[in-house]
Amino acid sequence: MRAWVRQRRGPANSALELVNDLPTPTVPIGSSSDVLIRVSHVSLQVNSEALIKLLPRLPLTSPGVPEIELSGEVVAAGEGAPAEVRDPGTHVVAFQNIPAWVVMGRGVLAEYVRLPGNQVARIQSTVDMASASGIHGCGSTALRMIRTAGVRHRHTVLVNGASGSVGSMLVQLCKLRGAKVVGVASGGNEDMVRGLGVDEFIDYRKHDPLQDYLAKQYGSKQFDFILDCVGTQALYANSPAYLKPDGAVINVGVLEGLGAATRNYLVNTWLPTWLGGVPRRYIMFSTPPNRDDTIYIADLVEKGVVRVSVDTVFGMEDALDAYKRIATKRARGKVVVKVRSD
Repeated sequence: MRAWVRQRRGPANSALELVNDLPTPTVPIGSSSDVLIRVSHVSLQVNSEALIKLLPRLPLTSPGVPEIELSGEVVAAGEGAPAEVRDPGTHVVAFQNIPAWVVMGRGVLAEYVRLPGNQVARIQSTVDMASASGIHGCGSTALRMIRTAGVRHRHTVLVNGASGSVGSMLVQLCKLRGAKVVGVASGGNEDMVRGLGVDEFIDYRKHDPLQDYLAKQYGSKQFDFILDCVGTQALYANSPAYLKPDGAVINVGVLEGLGAATRNYLVNTWLPTWLGGVPRRYIMFSTPPNRDDTIYIADLVEKGVVRVSVDTVFGMEDALDAYKRIATKRARGKVVVKVRSD
């Protein structure tokens, strides 16, 4: 089968190669709980390029296939797989766990993948497969952010990076809970973000530095929570001017780099206020996908309550261009690779 494999450490355009002879996964038989899937679309992760550059090739592993989330059709399944994903031809969304990709190189940017049934969920055949491929990442992340914050009716929430894949889902889920949402993005994305349902829109390029504008505009009507999908340290450092004392900044962005994000997490979490720490809660966590969240978001997508925003769909042969698009950090929603040629 065809697959993109990581031959070495470095930028995607030099580290990844499209091969035509990767062994196809075996068909699950007997009591196995695995599912063999013919991949339709793969949704790229925002941090994939950074990981491909950073992680070394382990000496005892084969060249690794990148990425973790996909949509596709069931080819075969073992008797132990969930009943709803056993029948061949069933449309599904699925994810690989992060250690299996990062350590073992068993990603999903390939024509076929075999995954445990607890990482596979059915999706109605009427749902667009390109957008379905992004349900896991943005859905699980957005759900955990709003659940951690406890967003509810009448809260006022700032979503920084509202035009991105996670940010666009956050806007919709916060509105579904009855919150007032202020979305931050570039002016070119205003129509898109307003179309998601934000109550107010802020163009961060027009209002630079953003934290000064927020202090002036929202100092007397402070936010209950700030959901940061970008990773802007200044947004947290100045937050007492526009965030309620019992509020929190919840961050999943690493715009300033993995090293800076790690340093910021340690300082923001552990530095006491008497040593200059910011007197507001700071929460940052990894958000691996899980099946229950996927089923919940898939149901909302099927009902038309929320949608997964898709920036661009690239062909399998053009996956390197997809990574270039991710690297710009300007994608409006998910960047997707169409694996199937038909």
